[in-house]
Amino acid sequence: MTGVSAFFAIIVFALSSVPDDENRQQRYAAALFELGDYQAARREYKRLLFYHRNTQLRDMADYRIAQSYYRQNRSEKAESLFREFSTTYPNSPFRFQSQLMLGQLHFDAERYSLARTTLFELLHASDDVDVVAAAHYLRGWCYIHTSDWNKAIAEFRQVNTPESDVLEKESARQLADTLLNETPLPFKSPETAGLLSTIVPGSGQLYVGNVKEGLLVAAVSGVFVYLAADAVRERRYIDCAGISLVGLSFYWGNRTNARRLASEYNAQHEQEFIETLKRQADGIVSQQ
Repeated sequence: MTGVSAFFAIIVFALSSVPDDENRQQRYAAALFELGDYQAARREYKRLLFYHRNTQLRDMADYRIAQSYYRQNRSEKAESLFREFSTTYPNSPFRFQSQLMLGQLHFDAERYSLARTTLFELLHASDDVDVVAAAHYLRGWCYIHTSDWNKAIAEFRQVNTPESDVLEKESARQLADTLLNETPLPFKSPETAGLLSTIVPGSGQLYVGNVKEGLLVAAVSGVFVYLAADAVRERRYIDCAGISLVGLSFYWGNRTNARRLASEYNAQHEQEFIETLKRQADGIVSQQ
């Protein structure tokens, strides 16, 4: 046997020894995916599609490939593949999960309005209980991030149905109860803060809860009043005019500052509340 013949014999033997079992290939790829080795899993799914071009598992493999990009935070690539999926596989059982993942991608990118629209379309297209429950759950979180508490409650109540059997079910129930009990949040009115500081400089800051800054503003305002009055008493009218201009600028800045502090207080309080809801949801899911 020549060297070339021996080489081809070895190649033929190696190819014949490789198991031509697409189910085994799929299980191996799935195991890698479950272990979190998404790059290796994606490689194996692509190998499955290459060597088994007529496989009935093609839609599942493409869906997992898109998921693997998502799990590796390659959002643009994942979004592109999920968008193509419904067109490529209009009758696949994974098409609804693919649209759900599109909603998740919009949510992750803080495109909450677009996420709600995508999920709304899904709710009217799918009758899969788990997919519908997950869509309501994600829409609830979209409304949380836009401070629409009542609509968030309504969405979470839709998850809490006897038919649904998803991890989010108990989480949604408790989130709805928390929102019902804790909202509306005790916000500070920027208009009230501005009005108070208009009447008494520093009082708007005190209303917001910033005692140190409120007392400082009141003290500085008092100094300007004293200096202006002292200039008038000593007939230093030009000095009085200069002091009054600077004091008036400080006075108007004090009103703006009070409104800003109230808005910042509300934003921080809202963010802390959302973080509390996230910890509550993560705790419930981790217990299950």
